[in-house]
Amino acid sequence: MWLHAHVGFWTLGLIVFVLSFILLKAGKEKAAKILHMILRVLLILIFITGAEMVGQWYSGQSYGWPTLKGIFGLLILGMMEMILTKTKKKQGTLVSWIILIISLIGVFYIGYGVL
Repeated sequence: MWLHAHVGFWTLGLIVFVLSFILLKAGKEKAAKILHMILRVLLILIFITGAEMVGQWYSGQSYGWPTLKGIFGLLILGMMEMILTKTKKKQGTLVSWIILIISLIGVFYIGYGVL
Protein backbone atom coordinates (compact mmCIF):
# COMPACT_ATOMS: atom_id res chain seq x y z
CA MET A 1 0.00 0.00 0.00
CA TRP A 2 2.71 2.49 0.97
CA LEU A 3 4.69 1.83 -2.20
CA HIS A 4 1.75 2.58 -4.50
CA ALA A 5 0.86 5.75 -2.60
CA HIS A 6 4.50 6.86 -2.61
CA VAL A 7 4.96 6.27 -6.35
CA GLY A 8 1.69 8.06 -7.09
CA PHE A 9 2.61 11.06 -4.95
CA TRP A 10 6.12 11.49 -6.39
CA THR A 11 4.88 11.05 -9.94
CA LEU A 12 2.26 13.73 -9.38
CA GLY A 13 4.84 15.83 -7.52
CA LEU A 14 7.30 15.75 -10.43
CA ILE A 15 4.55 16.73 -12.87
CA VAL A 16 3.38 19.62 -10.64
CA PHE A 17 7.01 20.73 -10.15
CA VAL A 18 7.67 20.86 -13.91
CA LEU A 19 4.39 22.68 -14.60
CA SER A 20 5.05 25.19 -11.83
CA PHE A 21 8.58 25.82 -13.15
CA ILE A 22 7.27 26.34 -16.70
CA LEU A 23 4.60 28.75 -15.47
CA LEU A 24 7.18 30.71 -13.47
CA LYS A 25 9.41 31.01 -16.52
CA ALA A 26 6.39 32.13 -18.58
CA GLY A 27 5.62 34.89 -16.08
CA LYS A 28 2.33 33.44 -14.87
CA GLU A 29 2.98 34.08 -11.18
CA LYS A 30 -0.50 33.37 -9.80
CA ALA A 31 -0.90 29.97 -11.47
CA ALA A 32 2.67 29.05 -10.52
CA LYS A 33 2.01 30.00 -6.90
CA ILE A 34 -1.09 27.79 -6.76
CA LEU A 35 0.81 24.84 -8.18
CA HIS A 36 3.72 25.52 -5.83
CA MET A 37 1.36 25.29 -2.85
CA ILE A 38 -0.08 22.03 -4.20
CA LEU A 39 3.49 20.76 -4.60
CA ARG A 40 4.23 21.56 -0.96
CA VAL A 41 1.31 19.38 0.14
CA LEU A 42 2.56 16.61 -2.15
CA LEU A 43 6.08 16.96 -0.72
CA ILE A 44 4.69 16.34 2.76
CA LEU A 45 2.84 13.25 1.54
CA ILE A 46 5.94 12.02 -0.31
CA PHE A 47 7.98 12.45 2.87
CA ILE A 48 5.45 10.60 5.05
CA THR A 49 5.09 7.63 2.70
CA GLY A 50 8.85 7.48 2.06
CA ALA A 51 9.67 7.60 5.77
CA GLU A 52 7.22 4.77 6.39
CA MET A 53 8.87 2.61 3.73
CA VAL A 54 12.37 3.32 5.07
CA GLY A 55 11.09 2.33 8.52
CA GLN A 56 9.78 -0.95 7.11
CA TRP A 57 13.17 -1.68 5.55
CA TYR A 58 14.86 -0.96 8.89
CA SER A 59 12.68 -3.57 10.58
CA GLY A 60 14.16 -6.07 8.13
CA GLN A 61 17.68 -5.20 9.37
CA SER A 62 18.69 -3.46 6.13
CA TYR A 63 20.17 -0.04 6.85
CA GLY A 64 22.68 1.07 4.19
CA TRP A 65 20.75 1.32 0.94
CA PRO A 66 17.44 2.51 2.45
CA THR A 67 19.31 5.24 4.37
CA LEU A 68 21.12 6.42 1.24
CA LYS A 69 17.88 6.37 -0.75
CA GLY A 70 16.18 8.37 2.01
CA ILE A 71 18.96 10.98 1.93
CA PHE A 72 18.69 11.27 -1.85
CA GLY A 73 14.91 11.56 -1.49
CA LEU A 74 15.23 14.41 1.01
CA LEU A 75 17.65 16.17 -1.34
CA ILE A 76 15.10 15.88 -4.14
CA LEU A 77 12.36 17.39 -2.00
CA GLY A 78 14.60 20.24 -0.90
CA MET A 79 15.95 20.97 -4.38
CA MET A 80 12.48 21.11 -5.94
CA GLU A 81 11.48 23.70 -3.35
CA MET A 82 14.75 25.65 -3.75
CA ILE A 83 14.56 25.69 -7.55
CA LEU A 84 11.04 27.12 -7.56
CA THR A 85 11.84 29.66 -4.84
CA LYS A 86 15.08 30.82 -6.48
CA THR A 87 13.43 30.95 -9.91
CA LYS A 88 10.71 33.19 -8.49
CA LYS A 89 13.39 35.46 -6.99
CA LYS A 90 15.34 35.35 -10.28
CA GLN A 91 18.43 33.83 -8.65
CA GLY A 92 20.77 31.20 -10.08
CA THR A 93 19.58 27.60 -9.87
CA LEU A 94 22.35 25.65 -11.62
CA VAL A 95 23.75 23.98 -8.48
CA SER A 96 20.25 23.04 -7.32
CA TRP A 97 19.47 21.49 -10.71
CA ILE A 98 22.70 19.47 -10.63
CA ILE A 99 21.94 18.18 -7.11
CA LEU A 100 18.36 17.40 -8.15
CA ILE A 101 19.42 15.39 -11.21
CA ILE A 102 22.14 13.46 -9.34
CA SER A 103 19.68 12.70 -6.53
CA LEU A 104 17.00 11.54 -8.98
CA ILE A 105 19.50 9.20 -10.65
CA GLY A 106 20.53 7.87 -7.23
CA VAL A 107 16.96 7.31 -6.07
CA PHE A 108 15.92 5.52 -9.25
CA TYR A 109 19.08 3.38 -9.27
CA ILE A 110 18.68 2.33 -5.65
CA GLY A 111 14.89 1.98 -5.83
CA TYR A 112 14.68 -0.04 -9.02
CA GLY A 113 18.15 -1.56 -9.27
CA VAL A 114 19.22 -2.42 -5.72
CA LEU A 115 16.21 -2.71 -3.42
